[in-house]
Amino acid sequence: MRRLVCCFDPKIPLLAEVLGSHVDLRPIEGPKLSREVLRQLRCDALFVRAHTRVDASLIEGTPVRFVGTPSSGIDHIAVEELQELGITVAHAPGCNANAVAEYVVVALLLWEALLPKQLSEERLGIIGFGHIGRRVARYARQLGMDIWVYDPPLARQGFEFPEWVRCVPTLQELCRNCSAITLHVPLTRDGPDATWHLLDSELLAEIPSGALLVQTSRGGVVAELALEIAIAERQLSTAIDVWEQEPQCNWRLAENALLATPHIAGYTWQARVRCTYTLVRHFAAWAQLPVSEAPLQSALEESIAPPPATIPWEDRLSLLRLLLQRRKVDVDSHTLRSWRHLSPSCQEQAFRSYRDNYPRRPETLWLPEDSPMPCQRT
Repeated sequence: MRRLVCCFDPKIPLLAEVLGSHVDLRPIEGPKLSREVLRQLRCDALFVRAHTRVDASLIEGTPVRFVGTPSSGIDHIAVEELQELGITVAHAPGCNANAVAEYVVVALLLWEALLPKQLSEERLGIIGFGHIGRRVARYARQLGMDIWVYDPPLARQGFEFPEWVRCVPTLQELCRNCSAITLHVPLTRDGPDATWHLLDSELLAEIPSGALLVQTSRGGVVAELALEIAIAERQLSTAIDVWEQEPQCNWRLAENALLATPHIAGYTWQARVRCTYTLVRHFAAWAQLPVSEAPLQSALEESIAPPPATIPWEDRLSLLRLLLQRRKVDVDSHTLRSWRHLSPSCQEQAFRSYRDNYPRRPETLWLPEDSPMPCQRT
């Protein structure tokens, strides 16, 4: 019986170590993928990262019957097109939630250092209450913030929001009343809940002067030209990890942001291993293979993080120093800004290369899902 042939991006961590003894692995990076290559290699399964577009034009007429991506968002995968071809699609929602939430906490703490008051006196608006939004809410509550949420699809499903969260019916209400706003929605262009340019000039004008906007969702959810104007007129602070023209950055935004990073908010080592873990489980179930997850389990167990009891929540400056020491997102931000005077093609290459070779940065914050969140507010 022929062994399954799997084409995979070699930058997906530990995938080769886990699947190598079960399938015929063919490393191939996204730019080198084509329909002809997939046919020639007789590829049965394809594993790609978020920068590689996969649709019917790539897959149709090839042996591929499984497509997996170790990412939370799947706007780079034409899911409906592939499903119509009978292809199974797998991704890893929520696996990077803690990493992204931790990035948001860093942005909040950097912003607090500029304020004449504490975060416990501020209100955080969370747009999108999925895996990441809920994690952000729990950490923001730990910081003592008042939390408002906007997520119409979830509200229509009858989701029971925590009693300590205020779910608002309109985005205008959230933008008008929150001094910090963070986005955690997928990028969609159609339908009643489309998110392309979700925050446009009209809504950005509602945000209070001096507020903080954190953008870690997908480039294009915020209208960047409108944001430039809002920053100039309303002195907004920003932390931006995703860009409308990625891998090109908007330098007018990057140079004035608290943080400006190359799409690495969810790129901790733990998050990347969790994403591979989830992807392997989907593939093993599809292929009916007895795949050992031991290498992934070991990698997660080896990740060192302080226990929750030692995280200095009350000492904001010490907490910020700890997070910057371990995550080094300030270094990431400095590095991105250093690309400003490169040619556009070199900027794109630097952006991609930085993500491809990102160091093993550890997560620090951790609050078990099955434990109640201590509340700092009275």
